Amino acid sequence: MRAGPPPPPPPPKPPPKEEVVLTEEDYKAMYTESAKKAGYGAAAMLGVGLVSPTAAFSNMFTTFALSGVIGYQVVWGVAHSLHSPLMAVTNAVSGMTAVGGMYTMGGGLVPSTLSETLGFTATAISAVNITGGFLVTKKMLDMFKRPTDPPEFYELYAYPTAGFIGGFGLINLGFPQAASIAATASALGCIGGIAGLASQSTARMGLVSGMSGVSIGIAATIGSPSWPPPAHPPP
Repeated sequence: MRAGPPPPPPPPKPPPKEEVVLTEEDYKAMYTESAKKAGYGAAAMLGVGLVSPTAAFSNMFTTFALSGVIGYQVVWGVAHSLHSPLMAVTNAVSGMTAVGGMYTMGGGLVPSTLSETLGFTATAISAVNITGGFLVTKKMLDMFKRPTDPPEFYELYAYPTAGFIGGFGLINLGFPQAASIAATASALGCIGGIAGLASQSTARMGLVSGMSGVSIGIAATIGSPSWPPPAHPPP
């Protein structure tokens, strides 16, 4: 019996892909590009503050922006290992109650009435809450960091945050709606902080986002064009 033809040879294996080793400069370039995008977003928010015609428009913009972001993040899962860091950063963001205390102080540094004293006390306690919450979150996230992890340059995000606060200080002199838009940027940063703590890959970015949001919120409060009078003026 005659044997059939031999089977065809297997197809050649593709050559192995050459592994690209990224240097520290490559990682820094990636962080720099991301920080630039954050700067573009900050400039866009300031632009909305420039063209916002009325308080009603600013309020509607705030509602639209927050509802869109929150609606997306509601279905986002949180890793079990990040429950404690998430609670810590939420605790820090909840320290934004300092804003109410600052308004109660009426714009002064030294309290002169009972209500201003209570406002000063609330602001001081909230400041401790903010600082402690972010420090605890950072310490917890550092526990997950491995020696083999790539270098990080999250400090670059301080530049767009500082630029936004500086730009807000300039345009706030002639555009009263800028404070409302800055408050919106603050809320988006705080929401981004909570959302970022959903996974290990974005946890540190969430911490930076929360810190930026709280910083912008305090700056927006200080630069608010209308400070309410004290609830109980001195006799």
